[in-house]
Formats: sequence, structure tokens, C-alpha cells
Amino acid sequence: MTDFLRLIRLPNLIIIALTLCGVRYGLMEPVWRHAIGDMLQQGYMVQGLTLHMSLNDFILLICSIVLIAAAGYIINDYFDTRIDRINKPEQVIVGRVIKRRVAMALHLSLSSLGLLIGIYLSFKVGNWKLSFIHLFSIIALWFYSTHLKKQLLSGNLLISLLAALVPITAGLYEFASGSIINLNILNAYVDGMGNSLLRKGAFLVIGYSAFAFLSNLIREIVKDIEDMEGDQADGAQTLPLAVGETQAKFISICVVVFTIILLAFIQKQLWLNGFVSMFWYILFAVQIPFLVLIIQIWRALQKHDYTLASRICKLVIVTGVLSMFVFRYTY
Repeated sequence: MTDFLRLIRLPNLIIIALTLCGVRYGLMEPVWRHAIGDMLQQGYMVQGLTLHMSLNDFILLICSIVLIAAAGYIINDYFDTRIDRINKPEQVIVGRVIKRRVAMALHLSLSSLGLLIGIYLSFKVGNWKLSFIHLFSIIALWFYSTHLKKQLLSGNLLISLLAALVPITAGLYEFASGSIINLNILNAYVDGMGNSLLRKGAFLVIGYSAFAFLSNLIREIVKDIEDMEGDQADGAQTLPLAVGETQAKFISICVVVFTIILLAFIQKQLWLNGFVSMFWYILFAVQIPFLVLIIQIWRALQKHDYTLASRICKLVIVTGVLSMFVFRYTY
């Protein structure tokens, strides 16, 4: 069981589930609650307008996305056995602990179950097109493992895009679950109130999606530098192998600096709008660790140095996710 949990990257799956919960309970619910509170203060009777996706449906959404992600990790290890025997021989599971045919069967089973849940859920919320998100994720993870992972930046960008898609998916399912009706009700009470709420929710979700994209892109580049030896032996053409270790380090640092600048702009808006707690949280839990990450990448010389940099980046991803729950109690 321990080997299976390592195979499916349980900590990463927990982060995905936390991200979905953060979007629902950390961003959307307080935005709705705040808007309804404003309406009640103005004398409008608008009770009952809150989250629209049922708890059971939301749990199914988490299950679908987590199952697909777990299947992606399995198929990635299935095709990466040769590389992993060089980069991290002590962590090889497929072919050593779990037979290759068993790993393939697990991938197909988890992917299929995740897709079926996604199809069922998309029809239940009234928008079958949402099922293409689940199908796209499965296909993308397969092609990443079989082709794109060994290509220059394309694999890194795809994984970062899939990470950014997680919060967007939660937002889309909430919107498809009937929220547009209540948004129109708010517009009927106060002209533009519903549209304003929608813009605010979309801004928050897209903002966190952008953070997920950039932070995962940084980690993907760092991991490629960490795994240069195995990738080179397998004939891969990753960024550090194409442009060199020093240039890859410079590119990753540039992405970190760009992310810091964007966060600084957001912090300024938070400060000006009275979100002091969020300002300080981002400073100490995200910005300062990012600065530590820059120093670690710059000084990195050995494989274990990049391993530490990757862990710092993962920590920043987690603190970024947790900031959604901080927002809930400061909004």
C-alpha cells in the first residue's frame, strides 16, 4: 500500500484536493456571502443565494480530478522507468515493486473511472461540454508521458497548464450549477450587482490559476535541471539539456522574479483595499520563500541542491493554496 501511495503521489493529490476546496470555500463562498450581506443591509430579502453546486457533486468533482491525476502519475512512471533508474533508483516502483502490466491496468482503470464520473457530473450540472476538461486532461497526461516530457519546454508548459486548469474547473462547475440564475436575480435587485460579483469571482479564480501555472512552471524547470543525467541518457531534449544548466537556472529565476512582481502588484491592491492580513500572509508565506528559492537556485551546484529548490517551490505552491483559506476569513 505504501508503494502504491508513493506511485500516485499522495501529497500532490492532497494539494489538488485542497486547491479545489480552496476555490469553493475560500474564494467563492465568501464572495457570495459578502454580496448577499450587502444586499441584506440595503433591505433586500435575498436569503438562500449561496454556493450552487451540491456538496455531493463537489465531492464527485474532487474524486474525478484526483483519479485522473493519479492515473497520470502512474503512466508517467510507467514510461520513465529507464530515466528513474538513473535519477532516483531507490524510488523506482513500476517494474520493481508493481509489475508493468499492473501499472498499465491501474492507469486505465483510474482514468476511465475519473472520466465516467466527470461525464456524469457534467450532465448533472447541465453542461455536458465540461466533460471535455476531464477527457483533455487524460489525453494530455498520456501525451506528456509518451512524447512531450522529453521535448523542449512543451511538457513543462502542458503540466503547468493542467495545474492552472484545476482552480478554473472548480469555478466552471460552480457557474454551471445554476449560479447564473441567482446572478440575474441580483441584477434585478441592483443593476450590475450580479455582474460585479461574477467579475470578482472570475478575477480571483484566474489569479490563482495564473499563480498555479507560474509556480508549477518554475518547479518543472528546476526538476528538469535536477534530472539532467537520466534525461540525457534517455535522449531527452529538455530545457537544461538544450540551453545548458546555467541558462536554465537563469530562465527559472526570471520566472520567479516575474511572479514576485505580479504578486507585489496584487499585494499593493490588497493593502489599498484593507486586506492587511492577506498582504502580510503573502509577504511571509509566499514572497520571502520565493526569494529564498532564487538564492537556492543561484547557488545550486549538485543534484541535491536542485532537490531542495524543488521542495522549496512545492512549499510555496502549498502556501499559495492555503492563502485561499486565509482570504475566506479576511474578506
